[in-house]
Amino acid sequence: MRTGAGPPPPGGSPAGGGPAPGTSQASRQAAAAPARSPAPAARQASRTGGTAVTVAANRRAAASHDLPPAQRLLRAAEELFGESSYRRATVAGICARAGIATGSFYAHFRSKAQIFAAVVRQINADLRLAMREAIEQAGDSQRDRERAAFRAFFDMLSQRPWMDRIVRESEFVDPGLFREYYEHLARGYSRGVRRAQLAREVDARYDPEVIAYIYTGIGNFIGMRWADWTAGGRVPEDVLDDVLEVLRRGLAPAPAVPGRPGRDVSSTP
Repeated sequence: MRTGAGPPPPGGSPAGGGPAPGTSQASRQAAAAPARSPAPAARQASRTGGTAVTVAANRRAAASHDLPPAQRLLRAAEELFGESSYRRATVAGICARAGIATGSFYAHFRSKAQIFAAVVRQINADLRLAMREAIEQAGDSQRDRERAAFRAFFDMLSQRPWMDRIVRESEFVDPGLFREYYEHLARGYSRGVRRAQLAREVDARYDPEVIAYIYTGIGNFIGMRWADWTAGGRVPEDVLDDVLEVLRRGLAPAPAVPGRPGRDVSSTP
C-alpha cells in the first residue's frame, strides 16, 4: 500500500507539496489507490524526463501585461533571476522584460536586492497557497493530504522550474532571507504533523520539526531531479509512490507475499 507522512501545509492544514487545485474526487481517489509499480523498463522511461515541456511560462509571459506594474516587475525579476542568477541580472534587464521604463522601477522597489527578497517571499507565499488549496480538495486521510501536499509542490516546480534555483541562491545573497523561507514553511509543516499525531495518524514519538525538515529535504531533491533537471518535466506518480512508501515504513524490506515475485535487485550497483 502506498502511503506515508508527507508535508503538512504551512499555516494550518498538513501539507508540503500537493495536487493541483480543482482535482476531481475521482482523480484523487485514483491517485491515492494502491497501485503496483510499473515494470522496470517503464519506470526507467518515466524517470528520465520523458514528459512534455510545460507551456506555463509562455502563458505567464502573455498574461503579464494585464498585471499592475509592481507585479509585472516581480514576475520579470523571478524569471530573470532564475535564468541568469542574481549577480548577472540587472534592474535595466528586469524593466526591459517587464515592459516598464527603468526610472519607474524605483517607484516600487529601492534596489535589486529588495526586489530579489520580494521574489523569494512571493514564491514562498504562492507555494503555501497552492498547498493549502490542494489539501482542501484532498480526502480526509493523512495519506490523501500527504500526496496532495507533495503533488502541489512538484507541479508548481514543473511550472516554475527556476524557483528552487532562486531560493538556493538566496543562501549566498541574503542568508537571513534563505533561513526565513525554510523556517516559514517548516513551522506550518510542524503544525500539520502535530495535528496528525494527535489524530494518531503519525507516530507521536517523533519531533514534528524533525519530520518537517525531512519533508522539505525530500521534496526539494525529488523535485530538482524530475521537475527541474528534466526541463520542465513532471515528477511521475511512481516516484511519488516511492517517496510516500519510504516515509510510511522506512527502508526495511517488505514481507514477502506468497506467489508475488519481489523486485530483482541483484544487478543494482
